[in-house]
Amino acid sequence: MEWTRGKCIGKGAFGTVHLAVHRATGRAFAVKSVDAKGGAPAAAMACLETEIRILRRLCSPYVVAYIGDDATAASRNLHMELVSGGSAADAAVARGAAGLDERAARCVLRRVAAALHYLHDVAGVVHGDVKGKNVLVGGDGAGYGGSKLADFGAARLVSEPAPRGPRGTPAWMAPEVARGGASTPASDVWSLGCTAVELLTGKRPWSEIGGALEVGELLLHIGYGGERPELPACLSDSCSDFLDKCLRRDAGERWSCEQLLRHPFLSADPHDAGEPSPSPSPRAVLDWAASDSDSDASSDIEEEVIMASAKGRIAELASDRPRPSWVRELEDGPTWAPDTWAPPPSLETSTDVVVLPLVPSPSDAATVAGAGNGGAGGPAVSRDGVLVTGGSDGGSCRVHGRCWRDDRCGCHKCGSGFDRPPGWPPLAVASVLVS
Repeated sequence: MEWTRGKCIGKGAFGTVHLAVHRATGRAFAVKSVDAKGGAPAAAMACLETEIRILRRLCSPYVVAYIGDDATAASRNLHMELVSGGSAADAAVARGAAGLDERAARCVLRRVAAALHYLHDVAGVVHGDVKGKNVLVGGDGAGYGGSKLADFGAARLVSEPAPRGPRGTPAWMAPEVARGGASTPASDVWSLGCTAVELLTGKRPWSEIGGALEVGELLLHIGYGGERPELPACLSDSCSDFLDKCLRRDAGERWSCEQLLRHPFLSADPHDAGEPSPSPSPRAVLDWAASDSDSDASSDIEEEVIMASAKGRIAELASDRPRPSWVRELEDGPTWAPDTWAPPPSLETSTDVVVLPLVPSPSDAATVAGAGNGGAGGPAVSRDGVLVTGGSDGGSCRVHGRCWRDDRCGCHKCGSGFDRPPGWPPLAVASVLVS
């Protein structure tokens, strides 16, 4: 695919995101690039390769879509759907000290929960770095109701061997991940709760303990402090209960995303800010006017035409004539055939990149020096407090009842004087990588 690179719309420690245009069609999309000339560390390139291989497998309206990828002498490039409204974190900060109100936050969180439900239960993927900056807000009037989950550099397949050591961004990490465990669907739920705190306050979680802590000290506090992030004051009962279900320190007690989508906080007002319901269901005859027509065409239909169609259907229902075909279709219901999905072949490029765990368990301090995927040493990079390791490909996922497949197919030593409770493990040398 021939394309032209436009202006830079995002920049990280070792990569950039540019606006791009497909030369033949004029279609705009986003391109994430990592320098291939040696300017970026191998771990940064491995993160991009991980994101490419994960995104290739996904097809969900709640996840930024994969369009393609390529490589040049200068860079490795991932082509993605363009979501033009900025990040949810930026939207919360723009609101000032109060952050988003509950209704706006609900719109974002419901779609993130739907994305995670799809990832965990259908695609067999753990995201590993859920936070406000990795949730993109829809533009062109979609607003919070067009939010999508992005940035899969720390993701992994549930079926593949779990890399050792923390992955993700420390302030959003679950306690078990901060202690050196692997990311899981339950740890994604904790991160969802931290993202809710972020959106409702306009601040990163754990901001109440100050921003001067070293990364290792923060992980010690999260992993062994026995606390959870401070919750905003004056929340509704349903919002407080939702946060409680996400932020339980025992991973086994957290609700799944499927359960959270039925929680009163997320299930209230499903059409907030123009957001379509995750499982749309017409509630009256008039709702059927556009429900079985092409979505692109229906957006251009005048209100008078829609009403005329609805009135015609009412007349059909009221007449003595045989039932219309569209009524029979509704009564018969959909007929989805099960399908088996297998992952595409693994990339030839190895993504086995090692990052040492920051916080060993008290009984496992000796493993710090040789930790990683398989215990092999590897490059370490430090910046902005994001920890990532690579992983090998493998495994498959079976989808029951509905076909969804899309064929498009650094180091530092902590010493800030943080007062650690007795029994906490000693500080460890930490390797840090930005996603």
